[in-house]
Amino acid sequence: MSKILVSQSITKEFNKKEQILKGISLGIEEETFTVILGPSGSGKSTLLNILSGLLKPTSGKVVYRGKELTLFTESQLADWKRNEVGYVFQNYMLLNNLTAEENIKIGISPNSTPLPFDRLTRILGIESILDKFPSEMSGGEQQRTAIARAVIKNPSILFCDEATGSLDESNSKKVVELLHSLKNIFGISVLFITHNLQIAETADRIITIKDGLLFEDIINHNPISASNMIWG
Repeated sequence: MSKILVSQSITKEFNKKEQILKGISLGIEEETFTVILGPSGSGKSTLLNILSGLLKPTSGKVVYRGKELTLFTESQLADWKRNEVGYVFQNYMLLNNLTAEENIKIGISPNSTPLPFDRLTRILGIESILDKFPSEMSGGEQQRTAIARAVIKNPSILFCDEATGSLDESNSKKVVELLHSLKNIFGISVLFITHNLQIAETADRIITIKDGLLFEDIINHNPISASNMIWG
């Protein structure tokens, strides 16, 4: 299986004294669900932000399908983020003055063929709330709308930063299950940052970050289904 994204000796310092990442090299395979696991302060979110083009590393390289992102101009990087990748965050970041349908459709890129709107909203179970505004939706509905907005452009890779952090157990399981479905149906690679061990157990691969270093990298040969996750 080919690698969609590779980091080489990534470091990140803030204020020239606080080193968050201390040299991380890893490769993300095409069409996989990969979890980056670690406690608060471990550097996992910083790593995700660098891999997704939201932050520049202090040193090292990020390579996407043979192209070095760390050499891109701001314009090239903006085009890459607009066309190739999607983002899902803990906070839904929907526009309050737009309906669910309008929020989703602003994610469409003019430079790529979008996923079928009706099929996508049906898979995510939000076809009945498309005329609702965010204030009229539950947290789970808002996050599923945010996922639809992130993937309607048909990205190659979806970056999820604690995407279930604001949800209860039932909605968390539903979101993880849906992300796996999107990977399987549309071939989208999913990179999911979390501190939740149960979410990690659903992944194809589990990467653990501790103190800014790659602590463990394992292939999960027996992933559990999202519905079997147990909240402690």
